[in-house]
Amino acid sequence: MKWWFRQSLTIKIFVGMLAGMIVGLLYPPIANIKFVGDIFIRFIQVAIVPLVFAVLVVSMASIDLRSFGRLGVKVLFFYTFTTVVASIVGVILANIMKPGAGLDPSVLSKLTPPKPATPPPLAEIFLNMVPSNIVDAAAKGSMIQIVVFAIVFGLVMGVVGKKAEPVRAVLEGVYQIMVKMVWVIMEMAPYGVFALMAWLTAVTGLKALLPLGKYILATIIGVTFQTFIVVSIFVALIARVNPWQFYKRSLDYMMVAFTTRSSAASLPIALQVAEQKLGIHPRIAGFSLPLGSVMNQDGTAIWWPIAAIFIAQLYGLPITLEQQVYLVVLVNLIGLGSTGIPSGGIILLAMTLTGMGWPVEGIALIIGVDAIPDMFRTTLNVVDDLSGALMVAATEKGMLRRDILSGERELSPDEITFTGVAKE
Repeated sequence: MKWWFRQSLTIKIFVGMLAGMIVGLLYPPIANIKFVGDIFIRFIQVAIVPLVFAVLVVSMASIDLRSFGRLGVKVLFFYTFTTVVASIVGVILANIMKPGAGLDPSVLSKLTPPKPATPPPLAEIFLNMVPSNIVDAAAKGSMIQIVVFAIVFGLVMGVVGKKAEPVRAVLEGVYQIMVKMVWVIMEMAPYGVFALMAWLTAVTGLKALLPLGKYILATIIGVTFQTFIVVSIFVALIARVNPWQFYKRSLDYMMVAFTTRSSAASLPIALQVAEQKLGIHPRIAGFSLPLGSVMNQDGTAIWWPIAAIFIAQLYGLPITLEQQVYLVVLVNLIGLGSTGIPSGGIILLAMTLTGMGWPVEGIALIIGVDAIPDMFRTTLNVVDDLSGALMVAATEKGMLRRDILSGERELSPDEITFTGVAKE
């Protein structure tokens, strides 16, 4: 038992997934243990609304709209635009590859999917994004309405200033409590995943697991396309920089992100690479890179639609064009609330599935192998942050040292700040 408690959560979840598959195949009556997995899913669901509301309000309140300026508008526009492109890439790829499709109807009938609702017209979808009663929206789990309200509430709180500090302090406290609660919930993940995987394999056999490889492949293809095609186009056209030179100078940072799977942990190295190897002025790097680590999650924006559609297809649910448009909007809005949340990708995937009305239990099939797609997602996240800073610097006079970017000149130790703050 001591060995078990010494392992990381990722290894525990992977072991739980494998053990659940094996036990479910060898002893089908184990399917009755599904209630343990359902309890785990319910704990995730109950934490979503207060967690996301608190983190979005606090994040939005920290943005000073009055002093945001031209630089802030450029950074915000780039990050928002690339995230929208990434989510569309994810939806298109999921439609092309259909990672969750192909299960036998007799297997699908055993999964007891929710009854598919008739999707409303496109205009009504956008109208329904704005809540008429936030308490009712929270009670019904209308996630997109909660997100929209939280964003507006947080921005207005930032404008109000000191008078709103008591409310902000309360919400920061709620955020800290919910983050701790999520840590506790995620400690249950290996056992919840074991129960759900045991149920799934006991009921369907290995047939439900076959699409998993296609799902992983679809995620890797989508992230790779965004990383080396979409980002290259932006870097070449806007920054007028050879994409190969950009990737070559950013390689160290990309490897750190790939191995640590953490955008936040890679931030100090990002500030160093931006200044020392890409020639980006510390003022640009110090503003755009921390902001990007919070709100520019393109790797995750590609993954969420692929994962959500994979689960919906696995359960045999019809997916309309209107639902896919709604999914793109939802993914871009909830992405603003992913920072600082333990296992934020999985938690907010649960939020996405809830908002779409798709089975949250499908997460059990994904969470056990999430480490593989997560390496690629994180790498794209940090590459996008650097490319955004590079493009903004290229459009600001005197903010990009092309001699450093090309490798013609190296900064001396005294010239490197490592902090994103220019020396006087």
